[in-house]
Parts: sequence; structure tokens; C-alpha cells
Amino acid sequence: MAVVHTVGRRFLPAAPSLLPGGVRRVFLLLLLPVLVAGCATFSDSMSPIERDLAAQRYDDALAVLEKQSHSERDHVLYLLNKGMIQQIRGDYAASNDAFEAAKKLMRELYATSVSEQTLTFVINDATRSYVGEEYEQVLLNVYKAINYLELGTPDEARVEALQAELKMREFAENLKSSSYSDDAFGRYMAGMIYEQLGEWSDALISYRKAYEAYKRQKVYARVPVPPFLQQDLLRLTEREGLTDENQQYRREFGIERWTSAGDLAKSGEVVFILSNGLAPILREHSRAMVDAATRIGVRISLPYYQSRPAPIGRAVVSADGASASSAVFEDIDAIARGNLDAKMPTIIARAIARQVVKVQAARATQRAVQNSNRNRENGALLGALAGLAMTAVNIATERADTRSWTTLPREIQVARIALPPGRHNVEVKLYDASGGVIATRTYPDVDVQAGGKSYLSLHWMPSQLPQPRRTP
Repeated sequence: MAVVHTVGRRFLPAAPSLLPGGVRRVFLLLLLPVLVAGCATFSDSMSPIERDLAAQRYDDALAVLEKQSHSERDHVLYLLNKGMIQQIRGDYAASNDAFEAAKKLMRELYATSVSEQTLTFVINDATRSYVGEEYEQVLLNVYKAINYLELGTPDEARVEALQAELKMREFAENLKSSSYSDDAFGRYMAGMIYEQLGEWSDALISYRKAYEAYKRQKVYARVPVPPFLQQDLLRLTEREGLTDENQQYRREFGIERWTSAGDLAKSGEVVFILSNGLAPILREHSRAMVDAATRIGVRISLPYYQSRPAPIGRAVVSADGASASSAVFEDIDAIARGNLDAKMPTIIARAIARQVVKVQAARATQRAVQNSNRNRENGALLGALAGLAMTAVNIATERADTRSWTTLPREIQVARIALPPGRHNVEVKLYDASGGVIATRTYPDVDVQAGGKSYLSLHWMPSQLPQPRRTP
């Protein structure tokens, strides 16, 4: 079990032996059920839904989600997960309805009220309304755009791409406690949408920004500049007559031949987007402690991510003798971890400050009980019992915030294949990391238009999900 090491000198590891014998037994009786009950987290409620998704029982997963009780502060998460499940089912219009409702609610909640901030400080971080992590907010726009592209409405997808860009700009300007301010895949999606609409300059700008984002995030995401993006940069810099920039990319990528914009305009493309696995899930680790001065128990609880495997190593898309292998474009597992690492100092500082307040409140309660009783022995006993009661409350209410958009994938892969105009039967083979074929999907009668893009998307997750590591 992971523990917190730096919690201030006034706190010592919990030791019931510091308490008088009889009171110690009461302390343990109070503490045990609190700790046992405290093992369950918000993320556990998603387990039955994820099992249904892994078994491809999508209607059952949606039914379980609908039956669960959802507090108002978690309504954004309900809408995000509902939208993702509906997208997995192929109901893209209903998915976008749920995503749009989530987006609207995020905007309403983004300016968190003073009362919620106070409640968060006094009780725990999970008491505030969930508005989504920064990367989740951008990926909401990205997945809405994918839905619109599946529905054949690129103009609506363009609106989502613009909104994602505005969010990323806002994060870059205003956020200091997050490692996330740019999304390489979001930039890339915008580039493909602009290119499809014939907005060549905007497409090149987005591809450049995607290239820059991939280079910046190599420190924590380890996703190289994807080969499809390399081709896009070469093609569009050539089209725009940017010879020096084109030569720079040729030297960096070691590429001398690529499909020109003119040749690509004579054919069309199938773009396959694979959502691979499930995003890491937030758990909590905790450490019970006793304040050395007051002997009042408290607990520090912090979140950590538990990764889930990526079942697909690569996908191969083929049609009419042409084929292309997928490449990783987004490592959501790494982005989530980097984001949490950047915020952890603030989370720890807030947790410690919260415990100091709780100890002070408990001490004041002890004194009030002792002073209200004229009999010194009874007063001391009642004060000790009051301290035990406050210990139970303190420990029960201190929880890490383990909420996250768990139905996001672990990673996103993309494959693009150029095909002549017409209708094609497209086959997708999914391979595991060792090269074995896991599954084959056939998409019949895919309409490919000259100069256009036809989008196919699939969310695939492992048939066996890892069991949670319970660490109360």
C-alpha cells in the first residue's frame, strides 16, 4: 500500500497504543468499519458497466448506467459515459446529444461557487461538482467531431475542432498547475477536417501545431510524430510552395517520396480511428495518523492511477489490394498520469491543510465537552470519547477524488488509406502486441469520393479487465 510520507511534523503514524486501554478498544471498534467502508470508491461503480462493454453487451452497459443513482455533482460524468457508450453502440446522434448536454453543464459549473470550494476544503475534494479534467474537456469536443464525421457532416465537426482549439488556448494562458495545455490528436483531427473542407492553410497550421505538440509531450507521453502526420506536412508544405519548410521535414523524417495533394485529390481516403482499451482508473491510497499533541486521529487520502491494458497492438486496414497499418496518435494513459502528477503538490497541500482544520475543530470539541462537565474524571472520559467520535468523522469524510471519465480509451490509433472513388468493402484486422489476430471487422459498401474522407471508428477493449487493487 502506498503511503504519504510528508505530512508535517505534528502528525505521527497512527498508534492506538497512545490511547488509554479501554478507550483504545473503542477507538479500534470505531475505526475498523470506517476503514472497511472507505475502501469503495466512485470508480468501483463503473466496474459492472465496463464488464458489459468488454463483453460487447452495449445495451446492457447503457441500462446499468441508467439504473445507477447519480448525484447532481456527478452528472457531467454520467453524461460523458452515456455519450461514449452510445458512440460505441453506433448511435452517433444520441451520443452527441449526451455530449452536448455534458458540454453545456461543464460551462455552467466551470465557475465553481464559493460554497463548493469551502465544502471541498472542509470535507474532501470529491464534494465539488465534477467539470472534467482539461484533457477530458478537449476530448469531449474531439469525440463529438468524430461522431459528426461518422454522420457525414464535416461542417459540424469543424465547429467542435474550433471549440477544442479555444479551450487549449485558454488552458495554455490560465493554467499553471497542469501539464496539459495542448492536445496533439485534437490538433491533428482539426487538420484533417480543414483539409477535407479545402481549407488548406488552416489545415497546415493545425498539422504544424500537432507536430509541435507531439515533440513537447515526448517527455511523458512517448508518442513520436506519427508517419501519417509526416506525410501531411510534406504534402501541404509542397502544395503551399513552402520549399524551405518542406526540405526541413524531409531531412528530419528521412522521407523523399509522398503522395502529392494533386494525386490525393483524384482519389479519396478512408480514415480508421481506433479507441484502444480503457483509460486508467483513479484509485485512492490512504494513511491513518494521530496528531501528537491531541491524540486525535486523521487520515490523508490521495488519488493514483491504475492502468488498464491496451488490447490492440496495431490495426491493418485494407481494401482492393491497398493496406495501411495504424499508428498511435494519443496516449491518454500517459496524459492522465502527467496531469495528475502536475496537480499532486496542490492536492497534497490541500489535504494537509484540511486535516489541520479538522484537528483544531476536534480539539475545540474536546475542550468544550470537558469544560461543560463539573466532574473532572467524567469530563476527561467524555472528552476522550468526543475525540474518538471526531476521529471517526474525520477518517470517514477524508476521501480522495477518484472520479474520471473511465470509458475513454487508453490510447487512440489512426490508419489512413487512399482509394479510388467508388464503393469499397473495407477490412480491418486487429492484432495483439505479439502479432496474433484478435478480430476482423468488415465494413461493406464504404462510399469514397474524390478528394473526400470517409471515417470509420471502433472502440475495442480487453475481454478481461484487471481487478482493482483495494488499498483503503
